[in-house]
Amino acid sequence: MYFFVNDYNDIGTDEILDALVAAKDEYNVGYGFDNHSNRARTLIKKALTNDNVDIHFVPGGTPANVLGLACGMRQENSVLAPISGHIEGHEAGSIEATGIKIETILAPNGKLSRALLEEKISQFGPEYTTVPKKVYISNTTELGEVYTKKELEDIYDFCKSNDMYLFIDGARLAHALASEKADYDLTDICNLCDIFYLGGTKNGLMLGEAIVIVNEDLKKNFINLQKQKGYILAKSFALGIMFETLFKDSDSYTKGARHAYEMAKKLAEGFEAKGYELAYPFESNQVFVKIDDETLTKWENLAAFEISGRDNDMNIVRFVTTYRTSTSDIDGFLAAI
Repeated sequence: MYFFVNDYNDIGTDEILDALVAAKDEYNVGYGFDNHSNRARTLIKKALTNDNVDIHFVPGGTPANVLGLACGMRQENSVLAPISGHIEGHEAGSIEATGIKIETILAPNGKLSRALLEEKISQFGPEYTTVPKKVYISNTTELGEVYTKKELEDIYDFCKSNDMYLFIDGARLAHALASEKADYDLTDICNLCDIFYLGGTKNGLMLGEAIVIVNEDLKKNFINLQKQKGYILAKSFALGIMFETLFKDSDSYTKGARHAYEMAKKLAEGFEAKGYELAYPFESNQVFVKIDDETLTKWENLAAFEISGRDNDMNIVRFVTTYRTSTSDIDGFLAAI
């Protein structure tokens, strides 16, 4: 069976596991105040070319989204997000559990735009509505799409014009940066939003994300919020070790994602060459393709993948590649179908 279900299907890269084993006899202080976490922060700031950001390590994507969206918010505030956003359909109301409402927007391919945001915000104002204070986007989107620099600039300009913050869910940020669609690099991100995170769980780490706070307004008491929500690990040095390893070289953060992109591109081109229609444009390590019920049954005997929806009488199925997807995996599956 070929495995294309997700990009967090293994324990971690050899480099990450080796680094953890190498540190097994150390003594470390807890809660992120250890030397590994401090070195990881220094390396991340160097990669971002920004010494003024605050960096906090959390176990996973949902903690990063909860903290990133809850910080700096009042109870009457809300978050504007695409209806396909991860926080809306995949996190069991974790944002609403903080007392903050998600106000959703129907967005093509999961991407927000300034025009969509302008239309949505015109619906607010009277005392019986929430007060939007943050915009949530993910890059890549849940449908595998990648924002251009101009699109991000337009959204961020909207936020600044409307006294709002922009939060970027970066669970797959490495995969966005690895895409041919991305006309920017890691050093640009701090200029395009107020707060974001660097995904590790879907980028070869055992677990962990690094929240990067750019806006001074959102930095105050963040660690207290992190502790209150239960998202600060006593053994945070384990996260520090992994991010220290992930950022050891200038290009190491996107190394695995670049390989995943090339494998996904090969898969997408293979589908189209065989006459299958992609459900969404190919732009990252997620490939969505339309197949009928008979084909679905046949493919399920060959590979593990996710059924993500229906389009009339066709199934939309998702294939995800990772840093360890091989050419033989792609060639073998394409030959089998």
